[in-house]
Amino acid sequence: MKQVISQDINEYLTHLGQFGQLEAGGVTRFVYDAAWIAAMNFVLQDAKFRGMNVAVDKYGNGFMSYPGINATQIVAAGSHLDTVNKAGIYDGSYGMAAAILAMSDLFRQYGQPQKTMTAVAFSEEEGSRFPVSFSGSKHYSKTKETDPLIKDCNGITFGSARHLALQQLTTKYLLEEQPLPSEFFELHIEQGPILEEKGLQLGVVSSICEQKRFTVTLHGQTNHAGTTPQHLRKDALKAAVRLIYRLEKQAQCLGEPFVFTVGEFVVSPGSSNVIPGLVRFSVDIRHPDKKIVDGFEDFLRTCAAALSAFTVEVYKWMDSLPAKMDKRLVKQFQKIITARGLDYLNLPSGAGHDTQIMNLKVPTAMLFVPSKAGISHAPAEFTSPKDLALGVEILKDQLYEECYH
Repeated sequence: MKQVISQDINEYLTHLGQFGQLEAGGVTRFVYDAAWIAAMNFVLQDAKFRGMNVAVDKYGNGFMSYPGINATQIVAAGSHLDTVNKAGIYDGSYGMAAAILAMSDLFRQYGQPQKTMTAVAFSEEEGSRFPVSFSGSKHYSKTKETDPLIKDCNGITFGSARHLALQQLTTKYLLEEQPLPSEFFELHIEQGPILEEKGLQLGVVSSICEQKRFTVTLHGQTNHAGTTPQHLRKDALKAAVRLIYRLEKQAQCLGEPFVFTVGEFVVSPGSSNVIPGLVRFSVDIRHPDKKIVDGFEDFLRTCAAALSAFTVEVYKWMDSLPAKMDKRLVKQFQKIITARGLDYLNLPSGAGHDTQIMNLKVPTAMLFVPSKAGISHAPAEFTSPKDLALGVEILKDQLYEECYH
């Protein structure tokens, strides 16, 4: 496989997008699957060609470093390697690739840094294969370990998938747990329309929203669609629709920036002439204020309990606290952008990012570049090469300030 030694960020992302590429367009690269292993191998091998020290930890997070004169002082930047189902090529991959390119360019220009520069390729952030999100950054930040017995849709456990992936990676790369950095940066596409709408190339993130995800399961009674009277039915689908309608009305009452999404919906047994006996759906809620999100969770559980004719289970499998970015690092991003004669927007992130996990332990800052039409988590996801390159340059300037001064 051809190695990408170019500093062209668009070329790097296009090449990386081949791992998990779909015939109809887009990318599917779930944590620990074959495409993920091939992609991680490419990233680490490319970093070795750039003269970086490379290693993986026991979760498969990839680490690529230029050791500093003060080697124990570490500044890290990066993002995640996995994708959602039928994704674009930018989400996650951009921040990881940008860190590698910015650091390798700095090393080429200025030599050994004062502090160690480490680019991180987090193993998983999306929660697309297993019912867990941020497993990579949670391990790296030493905040939470993932249950090895949780399973994907094929019954494969997280622990076994991780073990098989590491077996392949550790034949080539050092297996080594990593110390926490002193600070962490993440460059990311906005995944929203605001920067494009305002005609700006850069957004400095102020905070990341509180986010919770649930799986709601309603148990009714499967029965014949033609012989069961309406008043004797326990139709799980109709009950689920009523519940979702109440949640939507509450979301509308709360107003923006609160957002509520049902993105997965399963009906069983799924036949046109059978009353649904079981329905399972996801609930995703987000807002910068933790009190608002907690209040909506209480409302969800109250509404679920009110469906007394049904057995309703509400399983919370993600709860990420809101994260405020470090004031000094944010101000430095702003100063760098202004010095280039550019404008920027301060804005919160409605999407979750590995930064909010790292923020629990170390100072963090994030930078956004525009997403065309605000599209993300889809093959049509696009950011112009010019905006991609500018983001890398701003990150490079930030890393220079932190690692060479």
